[in-house]
Amino acid sequence: MKTRNQITRISLLLGMVLSLLQTAYAQGNMPSPDDDASPPAASVPAAAEGVTPAAPSDAKIKLLTNYVESGGTYMTLTNGYGNWYGGYTRAVYQKGNDVWNGEINGEHEFGDAGVYFAAGDTHTFNPDWYGSLTAGTSAGGFFWPRYVGTGMLNRKWLHRKQWITTGGFSYFAAKDVHRDSSVFLGTTYYFEKPWIVEEGVYFNISNPGTVFAPAGFVAVTQGRDKQQYLTVRAGYGEEAYQLVGPTITLTQFNSQTLTITWRKWMGPAWGMNFVADYYHSPFYMRGGSSFGLFKEF
Repeated sequence: MKTRNQITRISLLLGMVLSLLQTAYAQGNMPSPDDDASPPAASVPAAAEGVTPAAPSDAKIKLLTNYVESGGTYMTLTNGYGNWYGGYTRAVYQKGNDVWNGEINGEHEFGDAGVYFAAGDTHTFNPDWYGSLTAGTSAGGFFWPRYVGTGMLNRKWLHRKQWITTGGFSYFAAKDVHRDSSVFLGTTYYFEKPWIVEEGVYFNISNPGTVFAPAGFVAVTQGRDKQQYLTVRAGYGEEAYQLVGPTITLTQFNSQTLTITWRKWMGPAWGMNFVADYYHSPFYMRGGSSFGLFKEF
């Protein structure tokens, strides 16, 4: 019965993704004066949910750099887990071969509140190789990490540099005894038309207990720079633990996610970013959205 329920949930998620992609395809057939077909570097959810890998220049891909974005988030949870809400500010600045990024995120979750701080850099080594390092910490909020670090290395392939392979490692220290070590492997393919497909797998080991909790995702993006980007991301996997209180932990369960991101330019150098998010686990469902405004400089 458990396996049948999981298959049913996956089928529903895939049905939603296909429906949204049909909508995106209809939008993609509209005439456009811009032939570039890539997502900005910090607007599409990436594998690490941090710095999106830089785009291959040979594929005429533009990066969204030198911008500031601020916005707010609101989520509702079932089974008496309350609501989540908060606000964020993030910025990206490019200088030479480096793309620097920073973020401040204040959230109220599970009856507690705290602020998360992160900074990182994506560095281009040569036309084929680039990598990124990101580090974060927090003040307050038992649900935020005590500290977290992520490193990614990327390689561009094929004649247009349109296929990217990514490998990475991250370490997550929770504010209790839990620690996560995770290896990531993924690929990104940029089509000549305005489509990008990304997929990845996490191999996560949680301690105490050396619990193996793998997870994966698939993401599809359609759009053009200075116009709009629509991304649909579906994820499925196992969670070793989840803190829902200072001394309350949910352990070893499967969860599914579906995220839709719409980034729309309202003018030559500014626009809005809207994210709709859905999460399901055996313990609760979560749904909500975030909305922000960005300004390029």
